[in-house]
Amino acid sequence: MSPMVVSLMAICLRVSRIGASSSIRFGCIPTRLPRQPISKHFTNSLAFSPIACSREQAERTGMTDTDKIVQISSLMASRLCHDLVNPVGALNTGLEVLCEGEDPEMQEHALNLIKESTSKSIAVLTLARLAYGSSGGFSGDLDMREAETAAQAFYAHSKAELDWRLGEASLPKWQGRVLLNMLIAIERCVPRPGSIVQVEKAGGLIVTATGPKVKFSDEMARAFDGDDADIQPKDMPACLAALIARTGGAHITTDFALDERLVLRLDLAC
Repeated sequence: MSPMVVSLMAICLRVSRIGASSSIRFGCIPTRLPRQPISKHFTNSLAFSPIACSREQAERTGMTDTDKIVQISSLMASRLCHDLVNPVGALNTGLEVLCEGEDPEMQEHALNLIKESTSKSIAVLTLARLAYGSSGGFSGDLDMREAETAAQAFYAHSKAELDWRLGEASLPKWQGRVLLNMLIAIERCVPRPGSIVQVEKAGGLIVTATGPKVKFSDEMARAFDGDDADIQPKDMPACLAALIARTGGAHITTDFALDERLVLRLDLAC
């Protein structure tokens, strides 16, 4: 086996290891749940957790705080796996073609596929680590230069261009995570090339999507409103953004003009 193939297989292994370690960082649930409180830290965290059940919700659904956290964690894991399955699968296909094929043109295509798939997989994981995870705790600040780099890498594989107009070097971590989840969610609303997603701060954090055929489903609108009833994994970034905003005493408003514009605003004045 040539050194090039060995190196490429090492890249594949590295990506798979990143994905494996992310199952802990992103809060994926274990295969066997403990019978009693998971830990003192976990139990105490319910006091400020944005996904803890209200008394009314618990009475209506019969769902406990632990049930709610398991549900949200499972949906987030499903969304992350959905985002990774295509680029990781393409990476595997490229390696197979590279190892088995002898046609130089096919090998060139395989190398391009491997490069693109590796780049996309790392971009998805890097942004997800910042948006979904809580490395270093829930308090403190989020470096906006790191956030912009991660967001730009993510949008490099999107049909929309990201226009980042934030001048702040950092934001409170909860605001930064809300912003990144809004960016992940709105990326699905711009299906055509030539679209632009703009980020700015004007009284609040504003994300605006413009372009042909901009869309905004009722399900995503409800998720941004904090309604997680019957929510699907594809709308979990919107739901998580709303939940995190709630912990900061804020909320997200939406303004949609069919096929033209979608504006998401984290209102910091409330």
